[in-house]
Amino acid sequence: MDSERDTERRAALRAKFNAYVDEGIPRLKKLGYNPFQFLEMVERYGDAVGATQHLLAQPGHTSYGFRRLLELGRLEDSVEFAVCLPWFAELFDISERDEARTRLLLHEFPLDPRIRAAATNPPAWIHTL
Repeated sequence: MDSERDTERRAALRAKFNAYVDEGIPRLKKLGYNPFQFLEMVERYGDAVGATQHLLAQPGHTSYGFRRLLELGRLEDSVEFAVCLPWFAELFDISERDEARTRLLLHEFPLDPRIRAAATNPPAWIHTL
């Protein structure tokens, strides 16, 4: 019974990650960035979690989308940042989380302060999973 509940909770968390990514797309488009390559990967890998895992499986690789967000000063809108949010951590293994963190830090993104700030206002749905 517990494994069934865990599977359901994990599926709900996966849906929340997908929604989180989807919600950012209109904002990115307003900034002049259309993440069409990422959206193609979403289709190819089934969802935003799968696409993100694919991106993070390439250590040291900086995608076009990440570079574009860096140019726009919006790395907080990257999937790498989303992976580092504590409420999404269990969707990704330690090597994926480390890769996301490394990419952000290598580009001088203030990750720890941003994570602390986000943690002061976690999404309300955390308590429903």
